[in-house]
Amino acid sequence: MNKALLILDIQNDFISDEARMPVAKHHIEPMLSSINSIIIEADHLNIPVIYIGNEFEAKQVISNWLRKNSAIKGSEGAKLDERLTIINDLYFPKNAANALTNSELVSYLREKNMKHLIIVGVFTEGCVTATANGAIRENFSVTVVEDAVGSASDKKRVQSLQKLEGNGITVMNSSELFRKLLNYEKVK
Repeated sequence: MNKALLILDIQNDFISDEARMPVAKHHIEPMLSSINSIIIEADHLNIPVIYIGNEFEAKQVISNWLRKNSAIKGSEGAKLDERLTIINDLYFPKNAANALTNSELVSYLREKNMKHLIIVGVFTEGCVTATANGAIRENFSVTVVEDAVGSASDKKRVQSLQKLEGNGITVMNSSELFRKLLNYEKVK
């Protein structure tokens, strides 16, 4: 299968009770439930599950201040949230919104002949959008799972998903994704 699941920034500083830069509280539990279900299904279908997290250097004083000192490399806040289902140690750090700025991640995807990226995580208006648009520029096809992304607000999530669709990115809910993946497996 030429698909990979990218899980973006499900880190303590964004979704825990002590988050420095939190996702809207009512997005967290439904998003985590969807992401964890997708992880289990992807693993069942032998789709690589790739965890990605922000890791910012402490010396980036101004940009860290703008991010409320969230996800500083080595901090508790930069760790993946304990509620996230972890099935492997395939993890790539990033220090920019677009996960594909990590050349090791891009090399891994190319080596494994990945053509389609399924993206879940936070923030829809930030890293999800930047990574999805970056993936299109890198000639991947992209699906963003709308019930598996979180934002600072409902309005930002809706607007971001609409913009992504306008950029040629497929947006669907996890139920649609499961049907599509299972049908793909039957045809294979």
